[in-house]
Amino acid sequence: MDLQQLFDHWKLDEHPFQAEEARNDAVYKRKMEGAITHPDFLKIYGDPANPSTTIVFGEKGTGKTAMRLMIQQRLSEYNEGRESGKSWLVCYDDLNPVLDRLASSLKSESDEKTLDAIRLSDHQDAMLSLAVTELIDGLLSSDDKAKAKRQAKAMKKMSRQRRVDLGVLALLYDQPRHGRPPERWNRLLRLLRNGSGWDRGSHGFLTLLALATGLVGGAGWYFFESPDWKWIVAAIAGGVFGALLGYGWLKRSWRNGRNGKQLEREIRVVSREAGTVGHQLWDLDEESVALATSTKKADQDSRYDFAQRFMGVISELGYSSLVVLVDRVDEPVLVNGNAKRIKKLVWPMLNNKFLQQENIGVKMLLPIEMSQMLMAEDSEFKRQARLDKQNLVNPLKWTGTSLYDLCDWRFRNCQTTGIESALPLEELFDEDVDSEDLIDALDQMHQPRDAFKLLYAVMLEHCRNTPGSSQQYRISRVTLDTVRREQSQRVVDLYRGMS
Repeated sequence: MDLQQLFDHWKLDEHPFQAEEARNDAVYKRKMEGAITHPDFLKIYGDPANPSTTIVFGEKGTGKTAMRLMIQQRLSEYNEGRESGKSWLVCYDDLNPVLDRLASSLKSESDEKTLDAIRLSDHQDAMLSLAVTELIDGLLSSDDKAKAKRQAKAMKKMSRQRRVDLGVLALLYDQPRHGRPPERWNRLLRLLRNGSGWDRGSHGFLTLLALATGLVGGAGWYFFESPDWKWIVAAIAGGVFGALLGYGWLKRSWRNGRNGKQLEREIRVVSREAGTVGHQLWDLDEESVALATSTKKADQDSRYDFAQRFMGVISELGYSSLVVLVDRVDEPVLVNGNAKRIKKLVWPMLNNKFLQQENIGVKMLLPIEMSQMLMAEDSEFKRQARLDKQNLVNPLKWTGTSLYDLCDWRFRNCQTTGIESALPLEELFDEDVDSEDLIDALDQMHQPRDAFKLLYAVMLEHCRNTPGSSQQYRISRVTLDTVRREQSQRVVDLYRGMS
């Protein structure tokens, strides 16, 4: 029997159990609403209006990424239609760019050296960069004119301090996908209305104009035997003002250049062209420059301050909280699943002050190996992390009943008949196989990925051993038991490290 024949009989428009990676799971992408979740999901999701930090430890395949996608979906639904009290979302799940920029900043070709050098402030900078870039993308977007108009109106009502904060955040953290073109920066300054009005070009032009006036006046004074007093005044005034303006231009250029280089060296995970920050400091007033240059080396406090300033800015746009989703920490190329390297990447974030910021909830979805390493840490590290306050889920476990509910939901949602009239999963099997038998088989799989593999293999084995002309579309107990034994042994071997 061909697998498509089986699908056609059960009116399946796609394979319910083919996906092994949540990011590529078509069933979740188009049918997320009403999806069956892990029993601990509500604890992990929390209250968007008052988000809390949660740290989850789970084996590969337990559904951590699916849970992240579900949280994203729920937050989107929560924000939809709200004018206030919304929750801003930052997905910190692709750490390859962060590590690449850090290695470039360190001029290091050693993976170990790069991972040893990562600091909590680097993670804070990366998260702020994601949040600020998305905010500015929204403010300057021309795709949704109605939204842009509402946001421009909100910007006009924003206090000057908020506009100063946003200008500084953009200077430090804006990281558009296609570089930072000058037009983007200039458009933002016009929207904020808090530029210095005295940029590098204007200052230089007035300096040259004053010096030119002095030269013309001096020439007139020199060439005329009885020079008019106006030539004398022009020569003296132009020379003096030109000298003062030139001195101010040189002094400010040196200061902005020095501060710009310091900021580029300090904020190591945001890539820029050399000298960009120094040039843009010219466009800000003295208050903004002082705030931007308050960042010192590895200074976490300034990052906490910038995070709260960002919260103040988005509060003007109707957001009262921020949720950070940390996932896929084992996938960066420099880490490549190595537990010791994951530890170097994650451990700086296990800091109670960072995890307990006001109105900010951090959801960390971590590999189970991190739990074992965490338990082996000394008391000082545990005191700093304060895991008793972090809403721990350790480990993320699935029961056979939960897995049955999940697989049944997927089977029903892949039928073209609609969820109301869809057949349950047990209808796929002979009458001597009931839901308890399926629950028992799925319980031996422990997690969604292996549960899907079991049911995929069962369907495939049935098709292999059944002639297409037989019209036998229900799977026998023998087939289920045979595949269950094979898959159960595979899972046991996997946990023992044999496969």
